[in-house]
Amino acid sequence: MFKYGGRVISLKTIVLNGDYGYLDEIETTIKSIIFNNKEVKIYVINPDIPHEWFINLNQYLSQIGSQIVDKKINQEYLNDVNSTFKGIKNIAFARILIPELIKEDKVLYLDCDIVVNANLDELFNIDLENKWVCGVRDYQVPAEFNSGMLLINNKKWKESNIVSSLLEKAKDPNLRNGDQTVINEVFKDKIEELDLSYNYQIGFEKAAFWGNLQKTTQFLDKVKKPKIIHFITEDKPFNLVSTVSLRNKWWHYRRLEWSEIISKYSSFDKSRVKDLSFDGEAFILTNVAETQNIEQLIQKLPNIRFNIAAYTPMAFLLLKLTQYDNVRLFPTIIGKTLDREINEADIYLDITYEPKANEIIERIMKRRVPIFSFDQTQSQNLDYDNYQVFRDNQIDEMAEAIKETVKSNAPKYNIRVKDMDESLNLILQDNKSVIRFGDGEFDLIRGASIPYQTYDSELANRLKDIILRGQFNNTLVCLPDVFTKPERYQDFTQSFYKTSFFPNNESFLKEIGQTGNWYGSTFISRPYIDLVDKSKSAAYFDKLKQLWSGRDLLIVEGALTRSGVGNDLFTNTKSIKRIIAPSKNAYQKIDQIEQMIRENAEDRLILLMLGPTAKVVVDDLQDLENQIIDLGHIDSEYEWFKMGATHKVKLENKHTAEFNFDENINAVHDKAYENEIIGKIE
Repeated sequence: MFKYGGRVISLKTIVLNGDYGYLDEIETTIKSIIFNNKEVKIYVINPDIPHEWFINLNQYLSQIGSQIVDKKINQEYLNDVNSTFKGIKNIAFARILIPELIKEDKVLYLDCDIVVNANLDELFNIDLENKWVCGVRDYQVPAEFNSGMLLINNKKWKESNIVSSLLEKAKDPNLRNGDQTVINEVFKDKIEELDLSYNYQIGFEKAAFWGNLQKTTQFLDKVKKPKIIHFITEDKPFNLVSTVSLRNKWWHYRRLEWSEIISKYSSFDKSRVKDLSFDGEAFILTNVAETQNIEQLIQKLPNIRFNIAAYTPMAFLLLKLTQYDNVRLFPTIIGKTLDREINEADIYLDITYEPKANEIIERIMKRRVPIFSFDQTQSQNLDYDNYQVFRDNQIDEMAEAIKETVKSNAPKYNIRVKDMDESLNLILQDNKSVIRFGDGEFDLIRGASIPYQTYDSELANRLKDIILRGQFNNTLVCLPDVFTKPERYQDFTQSFYKTSFFPNNESFLKEIGQTGNWYGSTFISRPYIDLVDKSKSAAYFDKLKQLWSGRDLLIVEGALTRSGVGNDLFTNTKSIKRIIAPSKNAYQKIDQIEQMIRENAEDRLILLMLGPTAKVVVDDLQDLENQIIDLGHIDSEYEWFKMGATHKVKLENKHTAEFNFDENINAVHDKAYENEIIGKIE
């Protein structure tokens, strides 16, 4: 049963099997199924297909009430089978394990050199009550049924424990035709015959040319509208060349885009195709494959991501866990990856057997991360007040405790921040001044120095007051837009806020939340590098440029900031004047900076790229009629945007945002820039 669109539906169950080397073929088969059939559940039995592929496909299929299931198998289980031919891999025998792997009572098995070319409702409506299996005769060997398509009474197979008989037969060294021989001999006289259209076997025409081509053609011509096309033999349509008929049919399904397939049934929602997000992160480092109750916890906690690491390669006992959406494995974990997982963990699971990763547990304890364990796996003599031990059968209780722990630790600050579009619209429409707060200002408020500004208690108090005051006069106060939907931002950005910003500023963030204020987005000056989806960045920059289009500017910036130099950020302005202020500790010169701004304000739009000092300047100059915008970082963001950078790149001729030492900056001999400077404050 599957819930879709507010109703519970029964999905048609189809099973494929194959390995990563056959992934294109598997996906083509699936495309053909979905293009012609709604409300389908497709299992893919496989040893090595990355689970991310399944996650991606499900974000499409879920929009039309279908799903795909990753069913991992240990290929060693099939080491003793007789594949008969070089072209038949052992994984082909996975179909005989269907009763052990698949829970549904009625199953359609298909090879992945198949495309489905019709609706299969009529096939699924066949009553299997007293039948073992239905199939189509093999075109080349009419005495046998072809095993590439089988309608299986899985309930009957499970009740009879048929798998042991199938596996035993599969080990027979005298198998004539691999898994097909196994199916035909074990189910001798028990296979119900289906219409030829349900397994239209093509591919042996080339061989028939030297035999009886006419007879073969006549046989194939019996089927006018094949419902399932099966490309048997080695003459496949996905080979470099082939003589097989209906090659174009396979490629038709191969080139279909998933959005196109979904749109056949309903409106395609691109926003649903995205990285998964979770309520919390669980970390485990194990030195052994045995991990107590791990799979049950994974199943009971789909909104918790389980990050399982080891110093060594992993056994299948752990590898099979990749079939779950909320599992990541890190075999042979090293260096920065290990550090990241420890730092991002919301809980640690001490559920592995000896020998323990004691050095990891110590690091977890230093971070004050809650640890959960069972009786059999608990670490002895551990002096840690955030360590919970459950009885071995208390899986539900541990799962509930983990949920509550993650819930209670989640940052809930009741801080409302408008997104970039809303913030920019407010500035444009209402001619608002802007004060932006980032992590540097929060550091100063907390009592820490930052690279470009030494801690100053007066400055810290001014910054805190502005934030708690919120909107005033016609000034938009902005905070980082990270309190909801963090998945919009790059992993490194999410990690920083989760592991550093939130815990370091928790008390003050709660105080902000109690004010009931709302805020604009600090990221109006950061509309590119941190975003996962950068498709709207050009539109954000266009809106920013509208602010100064045709206007006279007064830019106040540090000595090496050089905003707009070497790019077209400000080419749409009427004129530019610049005041150059100290790059470091500008607050110590704030009186001089403000005086020079007053003397040159005229009717200009004033842009400030001056770190924490800019916040106080905007506040102090409220009596001016000018629109004053704190817009630090904008030039670096624009440079990265223009070069299509995927990470922060140091700029050679000017200050680079968050490269905290302005070293090896090339001199600039730009006459236009130098003529714009009307004052310098040393």
